[in-house]
Order: sequence, then C-alpha cells, then structure tokens
Amino acid sequence: MRFLSQLKDIEAYVAGTPIRVVLERYGLEQAVKLASNESPLPPFPEVRPVIEERFQDLNRYPDSECRELRAALAARYQVGPEAVTVGNGSCELLFWVSMILLEPGVEAVLADPTFLVYEKVISGRGATPVKVPLRDFRNDLPAMAAAVNERTRIVFLTNPHNPTGAYLPAEEIQGFADGLPEDCLLVLDEAYNEYVEEDDSQEGMALARARGNVMVLRTFSKIYGLCGLRVGYGICPPPVRQAIDKVRQPFNVNTLAQAAALKALSLEDRLEERRDLNRRGRRQLYSGLERLNLEYVETQSNFMLVDVRGLAVPADAVPEELMKRGVIVRPGRSLSCPGYVRVSVGTPEENDLFLERLAGLNS
Repeated sequence: MRFLSQLKDIEAYVAGTPIRVVLERYGLEQAVKLASNESPLPPFPEVRPVIEERFQDLNRYPDSECRELRAALAARYQVGPEAVTVGNGSCELLFWVSMILLEPGVEAVLADPTFLVYEKVISGRGATPVKVPLRDFRNDLPAMAAAVNERTRIVFLTNPHNPTGAYLPAEEIQGFADGLPEDCLLVLDEAYNEYVEEDDSQEGMALARARGNVMVLRTFSKIYGLCGLRVGYGICPPPVRQAIDKVRQPFNVNTLAQAAALKALSLEDRLEERRDLNRRGRRQLYSGLERLNLEYVETQSNFMLVDVRGLAVPADAVPEELMKRGVIVRPGRSLSCPGYVRVSVGTPEENDLFLERLAGLNS
C-alpha cells in the first residue's frame, strides 16, 4: 500500500485502559478508572427516557444538520444557528477544521505539551506543527504569538490546559487574539469549561461572537457525562461552519447522541452539583497529596498532574503499579510530562482509593 508519507511520523492515539481489561489482566474484583478525564457520574437521570423514546427511530438516519441541538446551542450562546457546528465529539471538529485550513507548506501553532490530537490533525494534513513550550505549566502566549507568521493558519489553544489543568485569564487570551492575523483561526478548546471557578470563564464565547477568526470548542463528554455518545460543538464564524459542512461526513452525530445532548443542555441548573463534587474532590486530592509530600499542579479542570518522582518506585513504573492495584491513571510520559501521572477527579471513594494505593507505593 502507498500510504501517505506523513503517516510515518504519526503515532496512533492510545486511550486509557478500560476497567474490564484491567480486571481480567490482573485478576481483580474492583478497579477505578481515573485516566481519561471522564465524569465519575453517569448522565442525568432525565436523559435516559429521552434516549429510550428515540430508540424506535434508529431505523432512520439522524438529522444530518442537528437542527434542534444547533438551535438550542445558538440560543444559549446568543449566536445564529449558522455559527454552530456539531461533531461526533469535539475531536471530530478538530479533524474537520484541519481539513479546511491545513495543507503542505502551511503551519499551525500549539503548546508543548498539549492535547495529543492537535499534532495528529496537523501532521495528518502534511502541515507543519510549531510547538511552543509551556511556561510554569501554562500556555506561553507571548511565545506563541512570536511563533505566528504568514504561513500560520491555525493556533490551537486549550483552556483549561490539557494535560496540566492550568487556566489562562480571559484578558490574556483577548490580547493574544487581538494580535493574530485575520486569516489565522484561533481554535479555543474549552472542553473543561464547566469546571472552571473563575468569573471570566464565559468570555471565550464573547470573543467568538466578536471576532471573525475565533472558534470555541466545547463538549458534552465531560461534566454532562455523555462520553459514550460523543457530542461536541463549536461556536465559530459562519464561513467556518459552511466550510466544515463541505468536508464532514453526513449524519456524523447519531440520533441518540443528539437527543441526549439536547436534554442535557436543558439541565444547566443541575451542573452546580457536579461542579461542587469536583470542587470537593480537588480539595480532597490536594490534601491527600500534601500528606504524602507529593507535588501537584493546581487545576481548574476535573484532572490534575501529580509529580510521582518522590515515590519508592520509579516514576515511569507508577502507572503500571497502580493499575495492578486497581487504579487506572494516565502515564505522564505519554503526555510528554515524564515524572508525572495525570489523574481524573473521581468520587470521594475513588479519590481515597487512589491516595491509598499511591501511599502504598512508598512502603
């Protein structure tokens, strides 16, 4: 087969190990997954009857234009439906954006490290990824601005940052966006926005409404607990949405996913209870890690980076040793953060189990 030449430099995405695989591999009766930044809670109970009701429609294709969901999102964010695009998870939108803007000879700017899919979509199009190192675990906006030139077509910026959880104030992002060329799209990935405690957390959407080169991505996979149905969306300039429609596959968001997301969106007043669970979980992990004399990166998301170089076992061995003990975390080395693990905030019981198993690696 004559595969694309750029594929030789692209590694396949490796997701967190499923719980059932860990149970079988190590002969365990219980395991918790704190590796993939998922919600520890299932979808809201009100979502289930909506899914059951639409089950009888599965012999028909879904609405290819996601009309009801796009209209609801447009109303929520005070834009027209023509400024809303919906994908099979926000990751799919990253692929579509790369298809409409990237090609050999152009560049895209991203942090290093950052969400692994950014580099994948850039390199997959034969474009050049321009990596800008983080500063103190945060996006270095002055350095990223300096990396932009006439060949730059996209800047990928995640806030809160993945994998560190660090947050950039809206004022800094506004200043950064003001300095971008008009033909350079700022993709502001806010997958974890609903967990942010800062007062300016919604200013990204205001930026997308005000500028013709800003796209904000969000998802129903995190705080809404709909990872398994894969629904993400973007608020973007209408020409971007029109271009995406030319390259996306038809019927890309399934019937059940559209119905579940639409119902979940109507339950906005229920999100605070989940934010509170996450807030208390972060404090629980902070306190436990401090008792273990382990450093961590303060986070505005539902995950955090933990420095495990002070344990009795080598840092690179920690993820496997925890897995053997029924706790699945993300290895930092796979995220270009050697010496760390990334752990999702779970239920109080899951957080306690993580801390207990981590303490056991010092004995």
